[in-house]
Amino acid sequence: MREFFIYLITKEVAHCYYGKENKLFQLFFEEQRTSGISKNILQKQISYITSLLSVSQLEEHFFQQFSGTYEWRYEGHSYTLQCKNSSARIELTKNHLHVYSIGNFEAETIIFEALRHFEPYFLAMDYGDRKFGWLSPFKLNRVYAT
Repeated sequence: MREFFIYLITKEVAHCYYGKENKLFQLFFEEQRTSGISKNILQKQISYITSLLSVSQLEEHFFQQFSGTYEWRYEGHSYTLQCKNSSARIELTKNHLHVYSIGNFEAETIIFEALRHFEPYFLAMDYGDRKFGWLSPFKLNRVYAT
């Protein structure tokens, strides 16, 4: 089973840390591992660099993307996308998305693609395998003064 935490990073922070995603990952990873006052401080830092998610807009977006094409169902507090050889379960919160997937990569790829169309600054992290990356890599526009 693969497990991902996906956060919507603010545009300004995403542009500042493009190419330095390992620093963002380290912040989120440490927040997962600590407790007490340290955890509280890290949570405030994470809150500052992330945008809140509109759960209702995400639900509507997923429904539009998947209805009629994929088996998409609501189960308790999560959604499940079922494909031929894989499935993915998504828990939506206002702070992040939590994705669990099993089988091949088809179901999670479909979900990631839908998220790319929703917002460009989603950062996905797999704490277990220590992997991370932008769901939709973006191009930085650099302006040079002369």
